Amino acid sequence: MRLVAERTGLSPDVLRAWERRYGVVNPGRSEGGQRLYSDADLERLTLVVTAVQAGRSVGPTASLSLEELRRLVAEDAEQGTARPTLATDYLELAFAAVANLAPEELQAVLRSALLSLGAPSFLDDVVTPLLQQIGEAWHAGEVGIAHEHAASAVVRGVLAWLVDSLEVPENAPRAVVACLAGERHELGAALATAAATHAGWRVAYLGPDLPAAEIADAALRHETAVVGVSIITPENAASARAELQLLRGILRPGTALLAGGAGIPALGPLDHGITMIRDLTHWRALLRVYAGPTR
Repeated sequence: MRLVAERTGLSPDVLRAWERRYGVVNPGRSEGGQRLYSDADLERLTLVVTAVQAGRSVGPTASLSLEELRRLVAEDAEQGTARPTLATDYLELAFAAVANLAPEELQAVLRSALLSLGAPSFLDDVVTPLLQQIGEAWHAGEVGIAHEHAASAVVRGVLAWLVDSLEVPENAPRAVVACLAGERHELGAALATAAATHAGWRVAYLGPDLPAAEIADAALRHETAVVGVSIITPENAASARAELQLLRGILRPGTALLAGGAGIPALGPLDHGITMIRDLTHWRALLRVYAGPTR
């Protein structure tokens, strides 16, 4: 699997997900249970990856025969289908799809970016700046509510696709991620969930607009080491601060409470026992600390 992953650019998690969900290939098994890929399997995977990076959907492409895949990839090459390789190229294409109100095109670009760049760069260098760019364009009147809603739906779906493709062991450290009461912008929390899952955490993602008591109850039920909350809207600063204080008071002393998002500066200095998350890189670093010495 390691060799196939290196040659195709697919992570082992995505490779397993494609086998399970789409039946892209059906590798044999060694006596020890390890996957054994043939040359035909490798060619097939390479062709499917090439087609997806050119904007094709995985499901329909995976059902094609090897000969049909060869023809499809050759046709895409003849038509000069764009295949960007840098995060900035993907970002430019993604925002163009948003501006053109083309959700299917946006989905194809984001999935291609994920496969080409890998999860960390996809999240940090494509999705995060894309959401910032959409927000700035909306405030400037360059895009409308329909653009923002359509883009949010696509991003949410691609992030869910990423999380679903990852296999996390049962004994992995556990986290709860949610948005506080009154906070309806959930993409920051969804980003944090995807990054944490990719880092090897089992995450219970609770979604937007949750009271502190509900978040705390989930943390207790799941025996989590970390609770992460997203605060995007600065207008909710007073209520968010009160909810954070209440949440800290309910959680077990040993449970880390981490808070991040564009609305955090409006809260002022955070109380003892609440740690601010600066960005996704900082979030990952904090997770490494709270995962314990064995990870």
